[in-house]
Amino acid sequence: MKVGIIDDEVHCVESLVLELMQFKEEVEIVFSTSKVEEALEALSTSSIDLMFLDVEMPRINGFELLDMIDEVYFEVVFTTAYSQYALKAFQYKAFDYLLKPIGHHELAEVLKKYKGYHQHLKKEREVDLMEFISSLKKDNIIKSKIAVPVSEGLEFIKVDEIIYAQSQNNYTILHLHDNTTLLFSKTLKEVERTLKKYFFIRIHQSYLINPNYMKKYFRHDGGGVQMENGKSLPISQRKKEEIITLFEAIAKNKSL
Repeated sequence: MKVGIIDDEVHCVESLVLELMQFKEEVEIVFSTSKVEEALEALSTSSIDLMFLDVEMPRINGFELLDMIDEVYFEVVFTTAYSQYALKAFQYKAFDYLLKPIGHHELAEVLKKYKGYHQHLKKEREVDLMEFISSLKKDNIIKSKIAVPVSEGLEFIKVDEIIYAQSQNNYTILHLHDNTTLLFSKTLKEVERTLKKYFFIRIHQSYLINPNYMKKYFRHDGGGVQMENGKSLPISQRKKEEIITLFEAIAKNKSL
């Protein structure tokens, strides 16, 4: 089986690698890293069966990392040294979990469990995991984030901090709620693919907005929306009906 390891503590990564090397006839370590950036890159270019994922990491936790991946095609074994109450949840929703420090016997049991794992149950596990992530979001335990390439590597931005995205040739400018901007080295079309699952709306060939920050719709000058930061953005003709319907739904919801 092909495995990946992600843990922000280098000694934990090294320790788990040494343990897994004792099972080298049945395990291939595809990647092992303490950096989330490297993990995301590896997951985009490599195929794995099982990922050992640390829950508590400083800039982005294990749940947030999973949320950033378009398709979780592998099984996840959470590794943690904390939260006894959370372990019960991991056990219920994840493929498995391991409590640090990870012992040889516990690791062997997880690998044995995976070997005996029935393929027809895999899809059910994937749904369970995504439902678990959704419940953590609703309880405000995790924040949805995206990774923005910058000169130093990656910057992790909370999705709910983005007011709107603006096209600039082959780049995109993210306008954030603290009145700062961030240059994203992707086209607006690529950014839209990332943000559409968070219900961002493309209102114009140059603008993608977070509807939570819409303040006003106006009809003059061809139509547009005013965002909560005071900026007025144009709406393309074919998007007008969608925006009006959205405002009506918001107004109806507020009146209930």
